[in-house]
Amino acid sequence: MKNFFVLSKAVYMRYPSIDAVAKHFVQDNLKTAVTKHTKDNLVLQSTFSDLEDFYDTIVLPPPARKPKGKPTVENHVRYLETHLIEKLKEKIYTSFEDLNADIKKIVAVLNARPFQNQAFSRQEMFIKYDKPCMKPLPGGEYTTCDYKAVLKVPNNYHIDYDGHYYSCIVYLLRKTSNP
Repeated sequence: MKNFFVLSKAVYMRYPSIDAVAKHFVQDNLKTAVTKHTKDNLVLQSTFSDLEDFYDTIVLPPPARKPKGKPTVENHVRYLETHLIEKLKEKIYTSFEDLNADIKKIVAVLNARPFQNQAFSRQEMFIKYDKPCMKPLPGGEYTTCDYKAVLKVPNNYHIDYDGHYYSCIVYLLRKTSNP
């Protein structure tokens, strides 16, 4: 579950930085994000489904067997890692705020750098092609929440969550939940 939290947080933290939301996105078929994936149906984990509802976007499964976009994405990640880590090695960071501020600066410089043998940059390509196809951000801020399945409310009306007991409504006593 910890890995899933990192995944969902990375997804929803990315949207405000580009000031737009994609109409749909294709994610890797991660066990932590996908509950069930069949030929006709994709059932997302509840937190990821909430993220999809909040941003009014659609999560699409990756193409079966032959993902065509993955090598391109992996090359961009490798490029970013190579240049980002090289710059971050030059300084010692004592807080995450300083680290994140420097990461934003370095990424902005990398995105503004022109491609090899080209007169345009990643940022220019994003503004020209991707941004017009995206939707504006919804009002408010997305917050994550945890879900815990409870089969039956115990006799003391309390449900254990993360080492603490929380009381529930009396009429739920000994009722079974719908999975």
